[in-house]
Amino acid sequence: MDIDKLVSCATKALVVEVSLYPKPGLVDPVDSGAHQDMDYITFMESCFALIPGFKIYIETGMNHQGDLKELFNLIREIGMENESRMFSATENVNTHKGANFMFGIILAAIGYLDNPTLLELQDAIKTMTAGLVDNELKDLQEYRTHGEKMFQLYGYTGIRGEVESGIPHAFNVGYPILAKKDRSFDTRLKHALLAIMASNDDANMLKRGGYKGLQTGKEWSRKAYDNLNQHLSEMNAKFIEDNLSPGGSADLLAVSIFLYYYQKEIIEKNNR
Repeated sequence: MDIDKLVSCATKALVVEVSLYPKPGLVDPVDSGAHQDMDYITFMESCFALIPGFKIYIETGMNHQGDLKELFNLIREIGMENESRMFSATENVNTHKGANFMFGIILAAIGYLDNPTLLELQDAIKTMTAGLVDNELKDLQEYRTHGEKMFQLYGYTGIRGEVESGIPHAFNVGYPILAKKDRSFDTRLKHALLAIMASNDDANMLKRGGYKGLQTGKEWSRKAYDNLNQHLSEMNAKFIEDNLSPGGSADLLAVSIFLYYYQKEIIEKNNR
């Protein structure tokens, strides 16, 4: 297994996501969207701070002798250490907490299964995280974290529900658009982001704008337009005005990009 290549694919996915422009309410090389506490450089610092953990996720999966559920428990501990690296690099700004969580699961599963197909990988993620929502949200007496509060208020299961379902917004929404190769990669990335936003119950949108803000984002993502970049720029202006940012959808786009690179640069090359 080419660990360095896998780490490169993961890092590149994060860099490509934040470098995409224009985007609605999100950090890019031109502006910081609806964010006051971070910019493009903050994200670059975060991307590269996560690299050591990416390698450890893969190696942990490769060396694990137990089952996938046990591997998930191991990865969560390692994930907290990688999250600390992120916060150290960004001066305690949350840039990639959700992405780090998802990449930890994905990379560990790839290491464990030795370069699985995308279908095998998605099935492994479901097995690793089975019961996560019930175990961590259903019987709570106190709702402390943002994800817990969103479950309490709206019944949304957030990133826990996403991974337990096999990260469908990446595997089944974002990745197929990127893989189609019918338009430029830049255009496909933007279409993938809009498609993810249109159906994702983004916890960050809920946090910033409540249910109304989430629905506003979904409606804008489904709107007809004549010019894609103009539409995204108009969305950005609206999201900045309303203090909205689809950060969860951005993380899911980053995972979609990783799946694209993983399939293209590792799976397809191994099969030649």
